[in-house]
Amino acid sequence: MKHILLVDDERPVLDGLRCRLHGMQRQWQIDYAESGHDALEKMGQQVYDVIVTDMRMPQMTGAQLLEIVRARWPQTIRIVLSGY
Repeated sequence: MKHILLVDDERPVLDGLRCRLHGMQRQWQIDYAESGHDALEKMGQQVYDVIVTDMRMPQMTGAQLLEIVRARWPQTIRIVLSGY
């Protein structure tokens, strides 16, 4: 089973992704984070195969988050999902 972390500071976006990806529960374990700091905390507790993040978030941008993820967990695939 693949472990995926979705990160976005807007709860409606995460809720929409949760609904759209509901059918993948048997193949993917999907976790959600509402900030870069929350995502890093989750990544410290669980190994993720993929992280998908919004680019524009307060306090820590998606680019900053992915740079930290690249340095700490280089095996994790990093993807930006943004409406910007």
